[in-house]
Amino acid sequence: MPIVANKLDRAESRRQRRYLTPTVEVIVDCELFRPVDWSTGGVHLDGVCEGVSIGSLVEGWITLPESTYAFSFSGEVLRTDSLTGNTVLRFDEIDAEIADFLDQAVIRRLN
Repeated sequence: MPIVANKLDRAESRRQRRYLTPTVEVIVDCELFRPVDWSTGGVHLDGVCEGVSIGSLVEGWITLPESTYAFSFSGEVLRTDSLTGNTVLRFDEIDAEIADFLDQAVIRRLN
């Protein structure tokens, strides 16, 4: 299984790479989600944030399943899809501490 999602559409102007692993856990509005993929710009959740509309500002936590550390974030709901049961969040700003945590998780997974 690849750990980085390759872009199929070269016209897409994505700034950050999307990662499939390591699997992180995301808590948004007291609900636990497993992401489909994630990047330092946002996360594609396998689940719909109930009662949260597109454009809503949300706060949450991101962590690795085996980690004792969790980092808070704020973001915006970009889209939801009730057919697939997915939600896409964009992080407002990602703290350097979170970016470093995620980078280290990717590096550990590669080793």
